[in-house]
Parts: sequence; structure tokens; C-alpha cells
Amino acid sequence: MASFFSDPWALAAVGIAVPAVLMGKFLVTRFFTLPHSEPEPSPKRAVPGEEDEVFVLYQGKQSIAGPSGSLSIFCLKVETFLRVAKIPFSVKGALPSTAPKGKIPFAKHGSTTTCDSHYMLEYLLNTFSKEGTSREHAESTRKGDAAGMLGDLALPGTMDARQLAVAKAIEVVIEHRLYYNGMMLRWGHDDGFAKITKIFFGAVPAIIKPFILRMVRRNVWDTMRAQGVATHHVSDVDRREIEDWDTVATLFETSGTPFLGGDAPCPQDCTLFAALDNLLNTPFPSKAKDHVIAKHPALVEYADAFRARFFPDAGPVDMAVRRESKLVML
Repeated sequence: MASFFSDPWALAAVGIAVPAVLMGKFLVTRFFTLPHSEPEPSPKRAVPGEEDEVFVLYQGKQSIAGPSGSLSIFCLKVETFLRVAKIPFSVKGALPSTAPKGKIPFAKHGSTTTCDSHYMLEYLLNTFSKEGTSREHAESTRKGDAAGMLGDLALPGTMDARQLAVAKAIEVVIEHRLYYNGMMLRWGHDDGFAKITKIFFGAVPAIIKPFILRMVRRNVWDTMRAQGVATHHVSDVDRREIEDWDTVATLFETSGTPFLGGDAPCPQDCTLFAALDNLLNTPFPSKAKDHVIAKHPALVEYADAFRARFFPDAGPVDMAVRRESKLVML
């Protein structure tokens, strides 16, 4: 053994072999292994006897003005649903690296863990309404809820086929188009990323901050490029975002009702509010934000009234943030 450590050729071989093995492992993991290739199916409802357990929502917590501590529309969507449906819950901070599927939000309810905002809402509807998410259901399993309601939430069974289709179409536009447009302007554009840096990475030690910023931004960029939005010029993204908000506004304004669910908010209203509040009341300037404020006052009024009703603890809208896009550290 002593002769091994005294042999420069042996040490050189080890010095080359170890990095080569580590690099090989990285390349295999990065390019040839499919993560979550066989994920477990999402739980449909609570374990019998655990319905009364507190629902714990894990989401990112950033110091920023807004009704929720999270900049994610998906985290805010779930928190909004819980508030509207009057389901007891608590919130804990989390990072994507601590999440079961590498993304937030996720939640724990008794012995059950749920991931992805869509499946969380499905789980909650299945747990607290008689027929789950089927179109026919219209009754809560809880005592004291009005017919067809879960708290202040209109259950999907109370909506006609067209109402439900319009609500789901708006949700798809928001989650699969507008979300990535906003992501591009915040993480891809230098001005937006400068504010992201202050919000997310202010506490990172200066000596490692450049490496962390580059690594995280690159990971987000890869996601946006795979989706397609990062292949376009920022002016194209601006134009598409404005067109998408016009579509959402038209569908909402022609419904003739105060909410997508009619006279009461439905699950898709939680998505619409989350997207609007994230657009209007965060310190990221965008042409779409200015366009919605100028051209679609009905959407702005809807978002402000929704916030005042279901997030009274958040306080009034900070108009300075809305007009001037100033970063407000709470």
C-alpha cells in the first residue's frame, strides 16, 4: 500500500479515473436515466378516519407583497382553494429539492402526501364531497355547507357543461401558456432576473452566489426551452401573453356571471385569481400587466374583490407596487 501512494503514475491514474467515473455517472443520470419514469399514482382521497386532520401545504416563502408568501401561481391556487372551501390548513415553507417530485407545492394530510396543484384539488374534492370530481356531484360531506357548496366554493356538479368547459379552458390557457410566458420574462430577461435574484437569493453567501445563480437559472432555462417559450424573442413572448390575456378576458366577461362558477367561485376561479394577483401585485413590470390594467378593468376588479374577500389578512392592494412595480420587502 505504501508503494502505491509513493508511485506517481498510480496516483495520476487515480486522479484521472475518479473524475472520469463521476463524470460518467453524471452523464448517465442526466441524459440516459428517466427520472420518475414509473411514478406512483396520485392519491384520490384521504385515508378513512383522517378527513379531519389538518391539511399541510408546503410552498415557497418569499418576502414579497401579495396575499400569499409564494410567488408561484400553483401554490397560491391551492391556498386560495383551501380558503374558499373553508378547509382547515397550515402552511410550511419548502424548496423544490425537498419535494417528493422535485416541485412545489406539495401537501401532507394525515398519512397521505399529494403533489401537483391539480391533483391536490382533485384530492380535496374527492375527500370533502359526496361524488368527488364527477360532474354529477353537488353535495359536501360536511355538515353546515349549503347545497352544492363546499364552504364558499361552488362544486363542479352545480355548473352546466358550457360553464365547466369555459372554466377549464381558461385554466389550461393560464397553466400551459401564461405561466411560461411570465416565467420567461422573470427568469430569462435580465431585468426580471435581477429582481428574482433579490427575492430568492439575497441570503446566499457572495462567494458562491454567482455559481448558484448560474446553475439555477440554467435549469429554469432548460425547462423553458423544452416547453418552447425560450426559443422566442422577448417581444414575441410579450405579444403572445397579451393575446392570451385578451382570450381569458373575453371568456370571463362574456360569461355574464361574477365568477366562472356562476354566483360563487369554482375551483378554476382559484386558478384565475392566482394568475391575476401574481400578474398585478408583484414587482415585475410587463406589457401584459399594463395591458390588462388598461383594457380589462373587469378582470382587475374581480381580482381585487377576490383578494379582499378571501385574503383579508393580506391587507389592501399596494397601488405603488401595481403602478411602479417596486419591490416591497415585507
